[in-house]
Amino acid sequence: MVSRRNFFAITIVMGIIFFLFQFSNIAKERWNHYEENSYVMNKKDLPTDRTVYQAGQNGKTAAESVVYIGKDPNTSCAEVVSDWALYAKKESLVYTNFSGLDQAVSTGKTELPALVLIESSDINWNDTKELEEMEHYAENGVTLIFSQMPDLKLIKEKKAIRKLLGIYSVEKDKTEVKGIQLYEGLLLGGNTFYEAETKEEKKNQDFDLEFPWYKLETGTKSYMRGVPKDSKVKSENYPPVIWSKSFKEGNVFVINGDFMEDATGLGLLTGILYETSEYALYPVVNAQNLILANYPGMAEENDAQMKEIYSQSLRGVFRDVVWPSVSAVYEKNQLGLTCMLTPQFDYDDKNEPDKADLEYYLRIINEEKGEAGLSGYCVSETSIKQKLKADKAYIQKAVPGYQFASFYKGNLSNTELANALNEAALESVRTVIEDGEKTSDVIGYQNRNVTKQKSVISGFKHTYCDDFRMKSVESALGYTSILADMSKVAYPESKNDRWEKLSEKFAAYTTSYWKDFEDFDGTTTAESDLRIRKFLALNYEQEKKEDTITLDVSNVGDTSWFILRTHDRKIEKVNGGSYKKIEDDVWLIQTEKSHVTIKLKAEDGMYYH
Repeated sequence: MVSRRNFFAITIVMGIIFFLFQFSNIAKERWNHYEENSYVMNKKDLPTDRTVYQAGQNGKTAAESVVYIGKDPNTSCAEVVSDWALYAKKESLVYTNFSGLDQAVSTGKTELPALVLIESSDINWNDTKELEEMEHYAENGVTLIFSQMPDLKLIKEKKAIRKLLGIYSVEKDKTEVKGIQLYEGLLLGGNTFYEAETKEEKKNQDFDLEFPWYKLETGTKSYMRGVPKDSKVKSENYPPVIWSKSFKEGNVFVINGDFMEDATGLGLLTGILYETSEYALYPVVNAQNLILANYPGMAEENDAQMKEIYSQSLRGVFRDVVWPSVSAVYEKNQLGLTCMLTPQFDYDDKNEPDKADLEYYLRIINEEKGEAGLSGYCVSETSIKQKLKADKAYIQKAVPGYQFASFYKGNLSNTELANALNEAALESVRTVIEDGEKTSDVIGYQNRNVTKQKSVISGFKHTYCDDFRMKSVESALGYTSILADMSKVAYPESKNDRWEKLSEKFAAYTTSYWKDFEDFDGTTTAESDLRIRKFLALNYEQEKKEDTITLDVSNVGDTSWFILRTHDRKIEKVNGGSYKKIEDDVWLIQTEKSHVTIKLKAEDGMYYH
């Protein structure tokens, strides 16, 4: 039996626990100001597209420039060069041939560029003079980058081409490899094998695994190679995919693939600049976003299919099935969360969104320190003007005065998007989210006052090429944007769109592939917007004397972020800022003043570059 004394003590303890439990819930409820969007700001107080810094502006010659040489200045490769130059604060120049570049350099119109990206298909590889000219640039300190390869027959016939590209001989006209190996150093994320060993992994293998096998000269360095099916082949003899050859002062890099045609090229250019320099110090956004697009829906829609699959309504699926697993995944990573609300998918039916759902989701999103945005997606033929009018009426009725800072483009055309941003429902929106897996302008301005953020990768798909692109964007910008389109759950087209299938991929991908980048900050899209504006406006100057790097930052106030990459050098101390290690020889620098000094530890021995 329990004595009266023990019973009394137990009762008091239980009462205290009950009180604390109730008090914590009451406090959470009282302090959760979900009815106001804390991310809404006056756009007039923010930087605009007029503040974007562009090297070479005002007629001044940039300290470093990057050149694209090709017949068509509108190719994907040319766009990659232009976008990278904007982000890297370098001047971007375009010439249709080397003669144009020669004339600009000889007349003093421009200095020798730091990098020259060459559209290989536009080069006359039979012109000996042009080959000599390219070699002359490499000998004099310019880094030449060739996207794709010249015709295999020409490579085999012409020694001058092989000499320029660092090819000793053609081992095989065509070989099929079982995977691709990315060596550490060029991109952040370390050594990576893209080799499918299981049936499930084979679904992710989208690299081109069939290409010529070149044997490289001495004085070359490989950054990516194919993994032969013959296990007896030594790794140094693997067929190269990306490699470089050193000349007297400069280098030639060869990209044997289409990697320079989307955002993957941003990281490759950044890595190449680092590989050809004593060190690399460059600004980054420092933002990691997880975006649930078209989530949640708040009307009873597609009822028959939902009940057939889940035995409950769409609202119930989003609340009781999807949210618990999304929340669990979110808690395990460092990504910031934004939910792009879809009050309705179908505006032609008579099912109206439920008022209580908006209050519920705003509350729990706020508790998770996430952000609620608005989606422009719908499945009906409703115009965007009608959709936004209906959305605004519902939102103001449920939570009067609520506004949004972020908007998801969804299936809107560019014209429809431009019109939507002029609607009263979006007057507070300052950033637009859209799919951007095939482009290189991952961040920028949509219009004068509104920024754009393009997704880097899908939350439900992570192929090997996707991973390569993600590593590249992280390396160049310290940025990622994972977009999980939840309309698949509401209107599934196949069994693969059911949440039990999607949730497995979502959980596996978002908790596995970003471990190497967890030192970057997780942000909502509105928080990321502020960092993007600051990043685009930023200008800086740097100088290294002995073991000290001096960094002067302007146009952004005090706080900004840089990546410092060194070749086997360690940081001793930073004045005017702070730092943390991302991986070996890679550091994230946060400036706290406009003038920063970075003291490196003395080298253990001689360094040869």
